[in-house]
Amino acid sequence: MAEINRGNLEQYLSERDFRIIGEFKDAKMVENITENIVFKQIEAICEFQKLAMQYQGMAYKMMNNKIGKTVEKYKVWIKNLSNTLRNIKSKDYMNEFECTLIETSDIYMHRAESCINLVNDSDYLGLVRRSMERSELCLGTTYFNNIRKKDSIEIASLNRCAYNMIEMDAVYLIRKLKRNIISIDYSKIINYFCELQGLNKNSYTFIMALSSYPHEYMKCCERYRLKRNKFNVNYYKQKLNDAVERDGENLLLGVNIC
Repeated sequence: MAEINRGNLEQYLSERDFRIIGEFKDAKMVENITENIVFKQIEAICEFQKLAMQYQGMAYKMMNNKIGKTVEKYKVWIKNLSNTLRNIKSKDYMNEFECTLIETSDIYMHRAESCINLVNDSDYLGLVRRSMERSELCLGTTYFNNIRKKDSIEIASLNRCAYNMIEMDAVYLIRKLKRNIISIDYSKIINYFCELQGLNKNSYTFIMALSSYPHEYMKCCERYRLKRNKFNVNYYKQKLNDAVERDGENLLLGVNIC
C-alpha cells in the first residue's frame, strides 16, 4: 500500500473539487431523514471513496490500517461475553445488571454469532484481499455532520480516514442511523451502495451482517467486564437497556440472503 498522510490527501481532494472545511458551523441537525436523503449521503460517500482510491501520493507516515479490525473485535467480544456469562452464573449472588444481562443475553449472543457466521459465509477473506489490492480508503465518519453534497462534496474532517474495506463506510452510516432510531428500508440503502460501487452479493451480505451485529449491547457488556466506567450497577443496567434500543432491529430477520 502507498504511504500517505491526511495532509497530502486533503490537498489532493481539494484540487479535485472536494472541500475540507472543518466543522459544518452553518449546518442544522438533519431532521426527518428519508431514504432519499440517505441515498444522497451514500452518493457523497461513494464519490469520496472512488477518488481516494486513485490517490498515489507518498509521505513519511502510514495512514492507519483498519482492515479486518472490526470483525476481529466483534469475535473477541462474543468470546468475552461468553466467559462473563459463565462467571456470573457460577456466582451465589447476581446484581441487577447481571440479572438483566442473563435475561437478555441468549437473544443477543445468538444475534452476534449469526452475524459473524454470515460474515464468514460472504467470502470475507476475498473482500479483504480486494480491499488490500486496491488500497481502499474509508472516510470513517460518514454521518451528515462530516460529509455532505452541495455544489461540491464537503468534508468536515479526515481524522478517521483509514485503509479499510469500502463496505465499512456503509456499515458506519447504517449503524449511526440505527442508533438514532431512523426507520427506513436498510436493504435498499445497502443495495444502492453496492450498485454505485459495483460490488457483488458478498458485499451486500457482509454489510447486512455487520449492520445487524448488536454493537451497542456487546460494547456495554465489554465495558462492564473491564469496569472502565466506575459507576454503580444502575448505571450499567440503564446503559444496557439503552443499548437494546439503539441497536434496533435485527436486519437479518425475514431477509433471504443466499
